[in-house]
Amino acid sequence: MSKLHFQPVKGQAREILGAILKSPEVSSCSMTTALALRLACEEIVMNVTTYAYLPDEGGWLDIEIEKTDRITIRFEDGGVPFNPLEKEKPDTGLSWKKRSIGGLGIFILRRKMDDVRYVYENNRNILTIEKAI
Repeated sequence: MSKLHFQPVKGQAREILGAILKSPEVSSCSMTTALALRLACEEIVMNVTTYAYLPDEGGWLDIEIEKTDRITIRFEDGGVPFNPLEKEKPDTGLSWKKRSIGGLGIFILRRKMDDVRYVYENNRNILTIEKAI
């Protein structure tokens, strides 16, 4: 199991995503699985680094990555409570011009992963994604 810790997180999205992708668990996956994980992790990391903390807060992000018959990645932060699974699904039947901004990344994340779970406990956002390999 890989454990990653980042503090502060503002402006570190590229570094965080790179560390996830270079972990032994993710880097040993098939290209198809790795690409799905990259897309999902990029959405999560961008949300945390952009929205989880107020502008004057540095913030932190802990990530655990485990590989069994699936890849499980657990993201934990102390930012503003946010359950992405409560976000309304975008109307993909509308044209790009008529769609409201936001929500498409989380929609894609849920479609690419086999399981996505969120809890808020002890003043921490905990988002877990799983992908069968």
